[in-house]
Amino acid sequence: MSYDRVFFGGTIITLDESNPIAEALAVKDGLIAAVGDYKDIQPNIGKDTEVIDLKHHTMLPGFIEAHSHTIFTAQYDLMYTDVGGYKYNTYSSIQNKMKEVIAGTAKGEWCVFTGWDVELVQDLPELSANYLDTTFSAEVNIMVITQNGHSAYANNAALSLSHINRDTPDPPGGTYVRDKHGNLTGQLLEEPAISEVLQQVLLPNIKKFVEAIKYTLKEYARAGLTTTTELDLALPEARFGDILTSGSQYLDSLLQALREEAAHLPTRLAYYTVVTKKCIEEKSPMGFKGGSRLWHAGVKLFADGSPHCGTAAIKRPYLYSDLTEKLRFPPPPNYGKLNWTYDQLLNQVKPYHNAGWQVAIHAQGDRAIDQVLQVYGALGGKNRRHRIEHMGLASEDQLAKCALLNVGPSMFVSQLYYYGKTFSNDLLGKDYTDNWAPVDVAFKYGCNVSLHQDTPAFPGPPQPLASMKTAVTRTHKDDGTTVYGPNHRISVHQAIQAYTTGPAWQLFRENELGRLKVGFRADLVILSANPYLVDPMKLDDPNTIRVVETYIDGHCNQIWV
Repeated sequence: MSYDRVFFGGTIITLDESNPIAEALAVKDGLIAAVGDYKDIQPNIGKDTEVIDLKHHTMLPGFIEAHSHTIFTAQYDLMYTDVGGYKYNTYSSIQNKMKEVIAGTAKGEWCVFTGWDVELVQDLPELSANYLDTTFSAEVNIMVITQNGHSAYANNAALSLSHINRDTPDPPGGTYVRDKHGNLTGQLLEEPAISEVLQQVLLPNIKKFVEAIKYTLKEYARAGLTTTTELDLALPEARFGDILTSGSQYLDSLLQALREEAAHLPTRLAYYTVVTKKCIEEKSPMGFKGGSRLWHAGVKLFADGSPHCGTAAIKRPYLYSDLTEKLRFPPPPNYGKLNWTYDQLLNQVKPYHNAGWQVAIHAQGDRAIDQVLQVYGALGGKNRRHRIEHMGLASEDQLAKCALLNVGPSMFVSQLYYYGKTFSNDLLGKDYTDNWAPVDVAFKYGCNVSLHQDTPAFPGPPQPLASMKTAVTRTHKDDGTTVYGPNHRISVHQAIQAYTTGPAWQLFRENELGRLKVGFRADLVILSANPYLVDPMKLDDPNTIRVVETYIDGHCNQIWV
């Protein structure tokens, strides 16, 4: 038997405990056929075998991000205008960009802006429907979505078109914020409220959307990712041309088009849908449905909101500060908000659990995590591998319970990279911030843990190496001296596990992804340097370590072409 492809000449880190380091790796028919010494692999190099010299670079299993929003990222890039703090650092520059876009938009059409971030761009004004009308336009429908995605602002034209007025009841799980007189302010909290406005925006044709998704996935591949996710696939309604159709019809068409392109996608893509009756009817075994490149992995719910808008449900109150005032947090003492009662959440999760689905529930605050664990504990069924997303304020007892229930924590330690300072000084306080996303505790109790950045609800492009840096150093990107919870730092090896073996387990793919092992799929990332030998403070520095190439099923992605 001749191999299709052989790699040698660098460091090969396998994440396989029985064979951690190798000289060479061979691929046959998309699978890893051999991992070990070059002399043992060389006899099966044939005349048609492609032999690739790693040139002293380092190979690892392709990175896996178990919580992201790849399809939303493509939608944002294709349809909306980014005014986030990753690109802009003053309100003047953002205002000029918004006015430029709005000036080119006809009356009655839409302008949607994303990334509004008062924490990163500190001179941003307080938004309201009236402010958007008077400063920008009362004739163009305007919506501004905050960076975290849990809050948005709409002008009066957009609210009117969406049939939202002072008498409109709040949707379940969402809020139309009102002033003390009961008038709408234009602020929308949480996805159910935001989507009532956003669903009015004309969606692109399927072909353009698929091309945008492929482009976005290539950006993820350039970050070293070979498996990505969409954790919130939901469109209550979709406006397509002049036809208002159901969201499920549009999604079915989009997913069918993606299936036809699956073999050409530069990353694998697992998606989770917001719970629907259809999920129960399909009765997918173990939450798995689809092929090896694109599959329906589970369903998603939200137990609470975000610390950036004071809606993550916590046990101690948020700080009261100029920033919380500017962010329009609920009045103090503010403990955030549970989206559901225990019984409501249990009744929503139970049918999907019973139908065989894996359930992933967003829970940032410690109160919300308690509620989710109580629901999972009542349901039993460890083989479901239910998940909790973000787990920002998880306690040791809660992570111990995750291990006991076989729940997978997907942890958002990356918040510290941009927001450690504001969390500590303005929003949560030092103690909560120092205990934010205690990944070390998850490892202590043997959890299969993953790390993520939650793109596009996080500034900039995906950067797994920056996420690993944050988990290892627990520092802000611009301040290497202040460590937020030094006792919770983890090793580089653990950080890499949280982007390989941990998320592979959470996605039910641990027997084919996440390790470089015979019989596993040949999903590979090649880095310019060995991350184990790089100064952890420089893991986010492309001049120190960068992604050279990725491979899916042994085929080169040509990510820089």
